Amino acid sequence: MSAKNLAAMAFTALLLGWSPRAALSGDGKSAVILYGSRYGATEQSARWIAAGMGQEADVRAVKDAGDLSAYRFIVLGSGIYYDQLHAEMAAFLSARKDEIKDRVVALFVVSGSGPDGAPYLDTFAEALGRKPALVKALGGWFKKDRLSPEDFSGLEAYFKSVNQPFENSDKTDKNACVEFGKEILKTLR
Repeated sequence: MSAKNLAAMAFTALLLGWSPRAALSGDGKSAVILYGSRYGATEQSARWIAAGMGQEADVRAVKDAGDLSAYRFIVLGSGIYYDQLHAEMAAFLSARKDEIKDRVVALFVVSGSGPDGAPYLDTFAEALGRKPALVKALGGWFKKDRLSPEDFSGLEAYFKSVNQPFENSDKTDKNACVEFGKEILKTLR
């Protein structure tokens, strides 16, 4: 290919909006889902969302976010613990929100209160500095045998205070996650 043809291709690419910043990740994906999860429900939800996106998004724990410059789109998900974002997600946003906030296309929270956890989305958006058009509150789980001693004691006391049995709970919803992933994918195209 001649230098003239290469120059013409480069000029055309620039006209069409290509830039090194808009490049795809090493495996060809333009989106990444970053999650903060203590017991695995948020991670599972992130993987189901990725399935809804046709596996067109990488899925990473926020603590392993690394270099995000190859991604045009970012989806953030956080478990909710004692009415707060996951500590690693909160730390990530504190350190890197200015770097990513214009590329965040969706937020989701996973909590024991399920879809009723929508108020936590405002907390998440406030920490990010903006609220994307796509947000979703999803249900989580807790499994007593996986809980830390502190969380076990706290949940046991909570359930006792509301006169409810302290039992394992699973409010995850694969279909809701997959549908949210499909909704995100439509936005990216």
